[in-house]
Amino acid sequence: MLNRIFLLGLAALSFCIPAIPVNPHLPVSIPLDLEIRGETLSQVAPQMWNDHITYWLKWTYFAGVFFKLGWLIIRLLYIRNKIKKPAHNAAFSFFKYKVIDRNAANFEMIDYHEDVHIRQWHSLDILFFEIVAIVAWFNPVVYFYQRSIKRTHEFLADRETVRHFGNYYQYASLILNRSLQYSPEMTNAFSDKHLLKQRIAMLGRNNASKANLAKYVFLIPVLLCLTSFSALYKNPAATAEMGQKGSVAPAFPGGLHAFLGYLSKEVSQSDIFKAHHDQGKVLVSFVVDTDGNVVSPQIMDSPNANLNSEAIRIIRNSPRWSPGLQDGQLVRVRYEIKLGYQLSSTN
Repeated sequence: MLNRIFLLGLAALSFCIPAIPVNPHLPVSIPLDLEIRGETLSQVAPQMWNDHITYWLKWTYFAGVFFKLGWLIIRLLYIRNKIKKPAHNAAFSFFKYKVIDRNAANFEMIDYHEDVHIRQWHSLDILFFEIVAIVAWFNPVVYFYQRSIKRTHEFLADRETVRHFGNYYQYASLILNRSLQYSPEMTNAFSDKHLLKQRIAMLGRNNASKANLAKYVFLIPVLLCLTSFSALYKNPAATAEMGQKGSVAPAFPGGLHAFLGYLSKEVSQSDIFKAHHDQGKVLVSFVVDTDGNVVSPQIMDSPNANLNSEAIRIIRNSPRWSPGLQDGQLVRVRYEIKLGYQLSSTN
């Protein structure tokens, strides 16, 4: 039972750790002089991720998600069909539904075994890990979780059944005799040839000693430490300069040329910038945080206070960037940009 709790808890915790709120503060300076006319860029690190690769990786992931979701629906429909039209000598359960051939040998033992699965909500665990497998289909660890939780379910049901009937040898023979019977995937099947040897071996084992149970107690501080380390990695307390080895600057969707195009369009369409086009440019700083959001826009230098709020608006409305990296860790990166409007010779 502790193994079951451990598997479910650790899987849930793996999704919770990335959601732990941390406030990384990493002062990073990238001198960047960006103008609407005669743009100049300096000290911008090369981008790690090619936009096309990122695009295809994203669609590959979602294709896998849709495939896994469709496969889950197909299997659920198959289970429903087998519940309505059970096969000869069937023996399985799924949530509250129990399908057992009443003419099967040792029907009472099989029936009690499936009752244990239903009472302990083992199908809910299976469905939970199916959902995890949809979200993280690319992670091979997920499939080890699925295999382990199903094995744990059978050990629990076998133990309760043997305790109830008190006949170890008869029950072991029943498992052996039904080892070739097939049941739908995702169900709590009485027979599973892949678990045959382990199930029979577990029937003869005693309960775990208190010394063995202590490992679960020691596991709690270990998990807390790992959680803390995860937060520390998300909040590295070090300074970095873009352009150094191992540093990657944030990326605007479509690259820096797309960012120039975005600024050019916004400034060119701004009546405020047009009205004050001859007074110079506004120096604005902003931060691209670890989620790629543009935050903390500030006016560093301005020839006219009327331009300040408009420059802040343009920067704040920027689409989300790809976050910057320093030695493989997400970091906050500060930019300084000059925004100005320059009329063309024909206007």
